[in-house]
Amino acid sequence: MDIENFKNILGPLRVFENEPLSKHTYFKIGGPARIFFEAKNVDDLRLALKTAHDLKIPFVILGGGANVLVSDSGFDGLVVKNRADGIKLIGIKGIIDKLGKGIKSAQVWCASGTLMNQLARFTIDQGLEGLEFLLSVPGTVGGGLKINAHYEVEKGEFLGNRLTSAVLFDPKNGEEKTVDSKYFEFGYDKSKIQKTEEIVLEALFKLDAIKDKATLWQKAMDDVKRRNEEQPIGIACSGCVFRNIEDADAQRLFTPNLTTSTGYIIEKLGLKGQRIGGAQISEKHANYILNVDSAEADDVLKLIDLVKKKAKTDLDLDLKEEIFYIGDF
Repeated sequence: MDIENFKNILGPLRVFENEPLSKHTYFKIGGPARIFFEAKNVDDLRLALKTAHDLKIPFVILGGGANVLVSDSGFDGLVVKNRADGIKLIGIKGIIDKLGKGIKSAQVWCASGTLMNQLARFTIDQGLEGLEFLLSVPGTVGGGLKINAHYEVEKGEFLGNRLTSAVLFDPKNGEEKTVDSKYFEFGYDKSKIQKTEEIVLEALFKLDAIKDKATLWQKAMDDVKRRNEEQPIGIACSGCVFRNIEDADAQRLFTPNLTTSTGYIIEKLGLKGQRIGGAQISEKHANYILNVDSAEADDVLKLIDLVKKKAKTDLDLDLKEEIFYIGDF
């Protein structure tokens, strides 16, 4: 691993060795990165990825640190912390009068390391509708596109639904390309780039304009309040661990109101509050695993395995993780 050359190109004072990844994840779990670099803008991100590719250094991207579980042994390669943020209103459609009214839609550009919460606040303040459901949601825009971040699915509140185009970095050939939203093949909790491992550098979104920003803020705050009532707050966790079950399974199991909530399934299995080591299944929402007492990744993994095995044995369900793994497991 050509660490010295990487340091020389990126700047020796900006590249760290053996950086504890527990400091950079919502789980507060994870061993060290062999080398660690924080990209502060898109040019930083480009240079780090291209250099790692050219020097044949294995690498992963870490965004906000949600939806990931890092191995206790860490990652034997480069971890790029994506802090490349920035948002611009770059295009509007409609006729603007003296009061600024008449705009029908607008395009918003952002860097992939922009926090989704930050993007939501910007668009609401601009009176643009479509991404207000992201208020208070953890993680970056790049990570959100990878999993097609969402809230009220039945209302079509998916991040991918508002994407126009994106610039991607391909780790296989070290090249960039611009693609439209169809390229991502978005689905529930998934996108094509989960398989291709391409990395979002920049994204462009199209949003609708409304006259009353107060209405947008109220809707966004109502969503935040509802999430706070349903989800564990103020404790180390990484968001929902498992994807929701399929509609067909909900019908087969006659779940209440045909809910596809995996939290309901885990509670039905009697595992709510189950603890292994320092990790515990939340008493508030069973699809969350909490770091309640200096948990290790192995503790979390054992709980995940317990849930999957019991779901298969008792209900013939094959649960799939929503979180991503970094390092050796």
